[in-house]
Amino acid sequence: MSLDKDKLGELYGKVGAGNQTSLGIMGSNRDISVGEIFLIYSHRDGHERVFFFRVLGLENYLRQVDDLARVAGTLMVEGDAYLSGIERNMLLSVGGRMLGYAEDKDGKWDFHSPRRLPDHLASVYRPIPGTSDENVRNMLEGQIDGEVYVGDLQVGETTLDVPIRIPSKYLPMHVGIFGSTGAGKSNLMMVLIKSIIDNNLNAFRRPNQALPRISAFCIDPHDEFAKGVDKYGIQHVVEDMSPSTRSEVLGDFYYLTTHKRATTREIRKYAREIRILWSEIQPRDLYSIREFTPEMSSFIDAQYSVAKEDWISSIVNMAEDDAGVPVGTLRAVKRRLSFLERSPIFIEKGTSILSDIFYAMETGRILVVNTSLMSDMEQFLLTTIVTRTLSDMRRALKSSGNLSDFENQGQMRLPKPFFENVKKQARAFYGLGGVGDDTPVQDPRKLPVIQVTVEEAPSILNPELMRGQSVFKDISRQGRKFNIGLLVVSQQVSVLDNVILSQMNTEINLRLGNEREIRACVENASVNISGFEDEFRVMSRGEAIVTQSYRELPLPAKIPLFDDIYEKDRHRYKDKESKKKQEHIL
Repeated sequence: MSLDKDKLGELYGKVGAGNQTSLGIMGSNRDISVGEIFLIYSHRDGHERVFFFRVLGLENYLRQVDDLARVAGTLMVEGDAYLSGIERNMLLSVGGRMLGYAEDKDGKWDFHSPRRLPDHLASVYRPIPGTSDENVRNMLEGQIDGEVYVGDLQVGETTLDVPIRIPSKYLPMHVGIFGSTGAGKSNLMMVLIKSIIDNNLNAFRRPNQALPRISAFCIDPHDEFAKGVDKYGIQHVVEDMSPSTRSEVLGDFYYLTTHKRATTREIRKYAREIRILWSEIQPRDLYSIREFTPEMSSFIDAQYSVAKEDWISSIVNMAEDDAGVPVGTLRAVKRRLSFLERSPIFIEKGTSILSDIFYAMETGRILVVNTSLMSDMEQFLLTTIVTRTLSDMRRALKSSGNLSDFENQGQMRLPKPFFENVKKQARAFYGLGGVGDDTPVQDPRKLPVIQVTVEEAPSILNPELMRGQSVFKDISRQGRKFNIGLLVVSQQVSVLDNVILSQMNTEINLRLGNEREIRACVENASVNISGFEDEFRVMSRGEAIVTQSYRELPLPAKIPLFDDIYEKDRHRYKDKESKKKQEHIL
């Protein structure tokens, strides 16, 4: 296939010296910015290739002149008449990184790591929006395809119509969102949530295509996602759907909050109050969010083995004379449990939301969790309980051959009141064609992907807590077996535990706060982005570098404003059949 080079963009310059990693380009005196991507056309030994090059440094160059200072001095004396004679010699020397190359294989483009060089003096093209988009999309198809939309490919200070997506099958390999305050993390989360809804809507409308469903438990620490940061929010997407479509895609509710009465009337229709029973909390949930001395842990474990699901009540009501442990240990444990007695969301008796969360996550739904009225400890414990519960349910499934085995495994791993409550639903989800004891079970990897957000990650994903019985450490290592992934949101990279960072295979790196975080981000990236340090220093709000271990190319992305993509896509949420019926009735 012969490529139409005119559709690569405008001819900019020629390749100079370099190697397969770094390259020098000599180009015309144009307004180029750091971060731009150039396309280098090469046709060597019958192989047609297009190399992708990222600009990392710029330098003014004057051909046939060794001393620019002398030229500047002469210009000051002789004026513009002297300048007209040297303008044609003004060039721009561009340095940067070779990102890789696309090669045509039987009519389809494959992308490869930078193991080759382009031709001597190969032509360099600068992509143009509206001209280069289709060619770039085709050449990068294997690097940008997927179900979850992140943003558009950024080339310098503009973007091409080249959407960057994350494949749902890689979400259980964990995603990190890193960026300082004001970098655009909230807007990015709203874009991701909308994209997950769009994916599930497509799966509902195309049942014969067996498209994957994605579930998401999304922590919203500032109560922004549903209402929106500016004009629109997730609530507007919800209200655009017909009741039948909304029921299939989002269920009866999508918004969880501590106090339903404090929610706006529009959102309240789709809201539930967060209540978790003490009996649904296990000791390892607390070990995941706070440090306990060995003496305290031994005492708690002993009480749990005796009292089972009533272990918290037994300790809270225990007299100091009856504890059988030093008074100091009992008092220290009680102090650590005291927030449960004060919390409106962790209750000793009543109705829990945990079974509803389980149902939503196993049916491909999104939940927006307003934690703005919670303390940090309440938020962390809620996230831990939900993560551990979903993990234990799928661990029980993975360990079973039929539904009878699953029930036995579930009774061993999960609190009895919770498991008895969800057992019937779980049989319907997990049975392969039936609900009887002998029915074989599903492979967890065939179930909806579950993505759990961990906000303010350094507080619970630090090296101190990772040394203990952390639920998140287990999920980071084994989550992909059960189709459960973590979405870690943090302003800092350097303070996170290496176990978590080493298992993270997708990073969306926004603007970072200081040099230490930039270095940590570059070192932690799933692909080599050394040399990108200067770009992090000039990134604006909503600009990101996406790195993925399963892809060769670091992708610069511009995350659009949620309001903009909602206005562009809002027609998709309308039920076409319902609209036709309404027109017919009228």
